[in-house]
Amino acid sequence: MAVIDTKEWLEKDFNNPVNILAKCSVSLSKESSDQFYHYLKKHGMYSPSARSKKDFQQLMERDVWGLTDHFFTKYNDIWDGFDIPVYIFPLRNQGLLGRSKETKSGLAFKDRMFLFISPGIGEKELEAVFVHEYHHVCRLNRIIKQPSEYTLLDSIIMEGLAEYAVLKHVGNEQVAHWTRLYTEQELDAFFKKYLKGRLGTRRSDELHDALLLGKRPYPSMLGYCSGYDLVNKHGLIPIKKSFTIPSHVFVEGMEDRE
Repeated sequence: MAVIDTKEWLEKDFNNPVNILAKCSVSLSKESSDQFYHYLKKHGMYSPSARSKKDFQQLMERDVWGLTDHFFTKYNDIWDGFDIPVYIFPLRNQGLLGRSKETKSGLAFKDRMFLFISPGIGEKELEAVFVHEYHHVCRLNRIIKQPSEYTLLDSIIMEGLAEYAVLKHVGNEQVAHWTRLYTEQELDAFFKKYLKGRLGTRRSDELHDALLLGKRPYPSMLGYCSGYDLVNKHGLIPIKKSFTIPSHVFVEGMEDRE
């Protein structure tokens, strides 16, 4: 299916994103589309405004859809990937006083992918967010595990491996800023203090997201940073192997290294 032409949907129904999302899946009712929209907003989807409408127009001028389709063809080929739909929407803006420099966000599922993009994004930045999210798609489809069985360890390793793929395919300059928030010594201390005894926490548990995202009182982006650190400590991994390597491999023998 590749990149879906959401431009047409946005041109016709920009001010009603709930209606737009109903087109993403025939299984979504009006009520579930509304809930899904609020969920996507938390991950970066736009809210209708004059500014976000201008962002959409600039995204069209840059043909972000065509460029993303190029990346889809490239990585679907070299990764033996999965033919899932990719939906592109403007990234939420921060208002008149917003100072955020974020240009991208994304959300991946086993059977679809969403990208939220700012018109200020560079081509390499767009490739980086595509690689990160599409890596999730490929790993989700190759790991034989029910969603209800996923643990905090699975989540932090999934994030770490996805950003490792960005490093290998797009380059160190495009690796996410959160990979540089802490020193290795700080991450070792955080792992022992906050994560070591909680790696089996299920995704349905509120503690899972609190640790993964680093919500207060935990260090910001705790799970993401720890996952990337664990993956890098493991050593070189062929990208195709990174879709299937079990999460527990990355913490085996950690007691011996303490």
